[in-house]
Amino acid sequence: MDIPLSHYLNTVIEGDCLEIMHMFPDRSIDLVLCDLPYGTTLNPWDIPIDFTLLWLQYKRIIKPNGVIALTAAGIFTGAVILSNPAWFKYKIVWIKSKSTNFLNAKKQPLRRHEDICIFYNKQPLYQPQMIPGKPYNRGWRRKTTTGCYGEYKPSPILSTSGDRYPFDILFFDEEEPDDWFYCKTCEHEETRPYHPTQKPVDLGRYLIRTFTTPGAVVLDNACGCDSFLIAAIREARNFIGIEKNNGAYHQKVKPIDFVKIARERIAAEPPPNFLFNG
Repeated sequence: MDIPLSHYLNTVIEGDCLEIMHMFPDRSIDLVLCDLPYGTTLNPWDIPIDFTLLWLQYKRIIKPNGVIALTAAGIFTGAVILSNPAWFKYKIVWIKSKSTNFLNAKKQPLRRHEDICIFYNKQPLYQPQMIPGKPYNRGWRRKTTTGCYGEYKPSPILSTSGDRYPFDILFFDEEEPDDWFYCKTCEHEETRPYHPTQKPVDLGRYLIRTFTTPGAVVLDNACGCDSFLIAAIREARNFIGIEKNNGAYHQKVKPIDFVKIARERIAAEPPPNFLFNG
């Protein structure tokens, strides 16, 4: 007997995501937002999920106009993009407030950004998070016949509200603070980070607002301590979290139960008014 999606909504499920997603109905998820294991550390939990099997489930469960947003960095970004080049559309660069790679600082640059790779099959909902600024009038855009983007006629370059469309870089320049969306790493949030690769809630909220509406279903199939699920709650979206929850230690010493932490963090959130839209 088929189990309805409502059985899984707003829960954190412990287990192998490939086995659990196999039980989800077809075309039932609006947004997959996931920080997959990159396979770039020596941690026992940092083992990449088989992309062939992963996409078999992603393609089945995502809605026709749904989005799959996967974080990545370094060589893993290339692996993620090439795992499904037919669906890959673009990546967003998140410039972090805290750098990494200090052990190699004398041999390599510090690393201060991660990527969010955006996949979809059909044009999804896209709600650009406009950046407030000062109104401007920069004259007219000239007619072009170069053929690079097709021909277009002259048009005014102005904004009476000052709002600007977002860039594919999430950060800000201290000299032009109005031009960027700024999102600090999770060390600056109200609670201490629980996971060594924990992402900030605000990053999740930005992406969730961009690609979904209230009542949508957001899936994080490697949710760790659930930052993206908290983001879904705060944006009045339904969520499903999956966490394998093995081989994890706090500072390499004390075993840590990410599912327990995730459920406690969710329980501490004010109860939202979920509007499951089916």
